[in-house]
Amino acid sequence: MSSENTPYCNPCNTCPQEVSYTYPTCAGGEACEEISDTQCVEYGNSASGSLNKKPHLPALGVLNGDRLQTILLRLHKKINPLLATPVPITNHTATNTETVAPIAPFVVTYLGLGPIYNSAPGATGSSTTITVSSTTGLSVGMTLEVVAGVGVFAAGTTVTAITNTTTFVISSAPTTALSGGATVVRGTGTDHQIFTINVIANTPQTFAAFVNSPVAVSGTGTIV
Repeated sequence: MSSENTPYCNPCNTCPQEVSYTYPTCAGGEACEEISDTQCVEYGNSASGSLNKKPHLPALGVLNGDRLQTILLRLHKKINPLLATPVPITNHTATNTETVAPIAPFVVTYLGLGPIYNSAPGATGSSTTITVSSTTGLSVGMTLEVVAGVGVFAAGTTVTAITNTTTFVISSAPTTALSGGATVVRGTGTDHQIFTINVIANTPQTFAAFVNSPVAVSGTGTIV
C-alpha cells in the first residue's frame, strides 16, 4: 500500500484501484492500520523476480503468488472440517422486489461452495449413467441435485467419472429417473468460494451459503 494521504494506491496491475485513507488514532495511542482489499495482497511477488518469491505451503494449499482472499478461502476449507461443529451450508432464496422502473438487479454476494455446473434442460438417466447436452464445467467429486423438471438424486450423490462430452457416471442411481424435457442438473464443487449473483425481477434465485457468514446485498429485494 502507498503512504498516507496518497489519493489512490494500486499495488498490482490486475486489481482495481482502491482509496488510501488516513485513519484517526486508535484508543491507547497506536495508529490504526491501513485496510487493504484482500484481492490486492499477494503472498510473495511472482512478477518481481526470484528474490521476492516465497515457498509454497502445500499443507495449506497456498502457492507463491496467491492472493490473500484465495489463501483465506483455502484455510476456511481446511479448518472447517476440523471444528467440533463444522459450519454448515444452508439454502436461501433471493427475490428482487424493486417496483420502480428501470428495474435494477438485486445483487447478492455470499460465501458458498463451488465451482457450480448447470446443465441445459433435457438431462436424462435412470441408472448411474446420466446424459446431458454438455459436460463442460462438470468435475469428478461434484455433488449433484436436480433443480428443475423431473428427477431426484439421493442426498450425497456425486460425480465419479466423466465418460465423454455428453455423459457422466454418478455414485448411485437416481431415486426418481431424470426424464429429459425441462430437467436441469446442478453440480456443486467442494471449494470455498465467494459468489456474486444478479437477481432480476420475477426470477428468484436459490443459493447455498455458509451459515453465519454475512450475505452482502445491494439493490432492493429479500432473502429467505
